[in-house]
Amino acid sequence: MVRLLFILLFIPSIVFSHELKPSIANFQFIEKDNKLNFKLSIQLNLEAILANIDPSHSDTDESKNSDYYNSLRKLPAEQLLEVFKKSLVNFKDNISLNQNELKIPFEIYDVQIEKIGDLNLSRETLIQISGSNIDKNNLQFGWIKDYGPVILRVSNPQKEIVYTEYLKINSVSKNFSITKNKDQNLFAEIYNYLTIGFLHIVPKGLDHILFVIGLFLFSPKFKPLLIQVSAFTLAHTITIFLGVLNILSISPQIVEPIIALSIAYVAIENIFLKNISLWRPMVVFVFGLLHGLGFAGVISEIGLSQAHFITSLISFNVGVEIGQLFVIVGCYFGFAYWIKEKPWYKKYFTNTLSILIALVGIYWFIERVI
Repeated sequence: MVRLLFILLFIPSIVFSHELKPSIANFQFIEKDNKLNFKLSIQLNLEAILANIDPSHSDTDESKNSDYYNSLRKLPAEQLLEVFKKSLVNFKDNISLNQNELKIPFEIYDVQIEKIGDLNLSRETLIQISGSNIDKNNLQFGWIKDYGPVILRVSNPQKEIVYTEYLKINSVSKNFSITKNKDQNLFAEIYNYLTIGFLHIVPKGLDHILFVIGLFLFSPKFKPLLIQVSAFTLAHTITIFLGVLNILSISPQIVEPIIALSIAYVAIENIFLKNISLWRPMVVFVFGLLHGLGFAGVISEIGLSQAHFITSLISFNVGVEIGQLFVIVGCYFGFAYWIKEKPWYKKYFTNTLSILIALVGIYWFIERVI
């Protein structure tokens, strides 16, 4: 009972109002006066960097510095810029632009901060950096690990993407150049977006994880699980594509509360429904459409490769599927394989866990509506 009370008190506190997403660094070669110059545009969560939020957290609210982060989040863009200027020297020192292992001089010439919007959503800052008189080969970009993962995209003077890399573990990129390598670029895009899709589920997508666990708890048997997961996968695949292509768009203020409600619904139904019915996969499909819009919102914020748009979109979706499969396999071998035949499995384990998940979903629904 003590453990159950601890879970009830602890899990609802993990709310994804400020999910940490990868930063994006666009490095562009520019030819001017017979010299090769560059422009580096970095899209990031400035408040998270200023508040020294540990990037290992999936959400800013998990950090001990969350109060300071939230206070920065409430500042008008002009005031936040003043706070940033005080740490400008440190920020420049924490960025590395090297060529042949020598540091390249650069200047920050513009900082664009979004105005205050929905405080439940992180806002973006665009930092513009420039430098001149560089060579076309043996370049490296990086920053300290405290700034978190970053997607590096390199374009030649013709604005063609010639190199991409997802810096998650290593804080410094591999060497890149102006030369276009389509094979490397395609492989890198697939790897990048597979990784981003997987990480959005495990460990960052606790709301999606709980929904999938809710589907699994209905029955660990293959057929009902396959029917539900197939309905969910088909639905969110459809709306990921429709959302990213701007064919279908619904405000996150509507989508996020309903996603929370979907978690509660499937968990509550687990308690009262004994056998899978036609209604269950239909409901899962509808909720899957909304989860897909949530995924689409994430990938739209991160951005997709223009050179391999469809490939990167499919890769992200496959990464999401791998993440979901990881959760299902973890549930099966974590507990179902060992105790599913026990006479108390449904009554005491499945029902109890479903109640806990339902309470979390209801809590999130209220928190996201208020």
